Amino acid sequence: MNPSEFAIASVQTLLDGLANGAWRASDLLEASLARIDALDRRGPTLRAMTHIAADEARAAAKASDARRARGGTIGPLEGIPVLVKDNMDVAGWPTSAGSRALAGIVAQCDADIVSRLRDAGAVLVGKTAMHELAAGITGASSLTGFARNPHALDRSPGGSSSGAAVAVAAGYAPIAIGSDTAGSVRIPAAFNHLYGLRATRGAVSIRGIVPLSPTQDMPGPLARHPDDVTLAYAVLAGVTAAPAAAPPRLKIGRLNAWFEYDTPAAAPIAAVADRALQHLAEAGHEAQPVVLEDLQAEVEAANVIAFEFAEALAADLARRPDSSIASLREIVDRGLQHPHLTAVFQNRAAHPGTDSAAYRAACKAQATLRARILNTLDEEGVDLLTYPTVRYPATELGGTQSGSNALLAPVTGLPAINLPVGSDTAGAGVGLELLARPGAEALLLSAARVWQRRAEPWAIPAGLRL
Repeated sequence: MNPSEFAIASVQTLLDGLANGAWRASDLLEASLARIDALDRRGPTLRAMTHIAADEARAAAKASDARRARGGTIGPLEGIPVLVKDNMDVAGWPTSAGSRALAGIVAQCDADIVSRLRDAGAVLVGKTAMHELAAGITGASSLTGFARNPHALDRSPGGSSSGAAVAVAAGYAPIAIGSDTAGSVRIPAAFNHLYGLRATRGAVSIRGIVPLSPTQDMPGPLARHPDDVTLAYAVLAGVTAAPAAAPPRLKIGRLNAWFEYDTPAAAPIAAVADRALQHLAEAGHEAQPVVLEDLQAEVEAANVIAFEFAEALAADLARRPDSSIASLREIVDRGLQHPHLTAVFQNRAAHPGTDSAAYRAACKAQATLRARILNTLDEEGVDLLTYPTVRYPATELGGTQSGSNALLAPVTGLPAINLPVGSDTAGAGVGLELLARPGAEALLLSAARVWQRRAEPWAIPAGLRL
């Protein structure tokens, strides 16, 4: 298959071609490897990958082709190249979580979600770069530096699943699996013109993933097409993929305060998001204003990452016999972190933990905020809340990113999806987030399909055709 055709194809297109003999799984893998080779360390040097398992992937693709040829059991992702984030265990592969402090750790067994991907027939190609230990949203890593946004090479790709988003946008694979603790799937999805789903708390296993906050951590797929997100989510969660049916007329609550802007740079982002709502209204899905006073302060008070990070990381490192590092404090003391992470790691290494009164208050704040959001959905009679995923444009590469609205879903445990709704003035993406009631992933995915019918077809970023 031509690598440029591969770079825009949906999973269903690829599956159809596999079924009718137009190409083999081995052909798809070679297209994937060709794009990685041409774009990741050469050409524009996107720096999206930390590990490429070419020989293992070729063996897996060959086995998939053999299964299909003999009429064996075919999984829902049979023969499809898939990438996973570098904090996810794949047996025999390094698990560095974007940190040179963890370099040398090799996973002894697969994370639960990796086992599910293998069982579904996916061909695992490699691991993607990430913001170090998932502790930020710009992609800073002592292992790989900064991944580059393929739509605007001098702009941030977002994070912490930076490499996952860059890889999918650059056509390395149709699906990459990221993890999301404070927006780390949805923010890079927004900046890279992708769909990214965070599921309901507890819907997908986190076993075998280097933790940031066990309460808020959630793996999730990034893809160019919403049906691809649907297929990947079904595999990760062990559920049946929802049919591609049009949703009923959606009632959408526009969260007014998060469309407001306090700097001129934020105004175009709000305008792009509002134009998207106008397009949805033209399709019969109207938005109504929703007012929630002091919401940002409540969201921040409910964030438990700082309380859980150091403890959870130490427990994870203790189960890894080949780790030379025991704690976040040791990383800081030895100066192994990227310079952008020094202040954050110092703060979190000394932060009160899960036995503190402040942690118990934050957990209580999560429950209170979740109840408030659910009551608002009921009282306003809406199916979804919506707001820009990030209020400000993607920062310059290596800069500091502000304006995220993506923490609401993790602290409440509610599902949310990023819709790619336009571009900022530099060409990086703008995202519109939809948040729903618990267990309403199918509704979110249906809404994403509605948007896709209104959106421009996916195109390879300029200069990335092979």
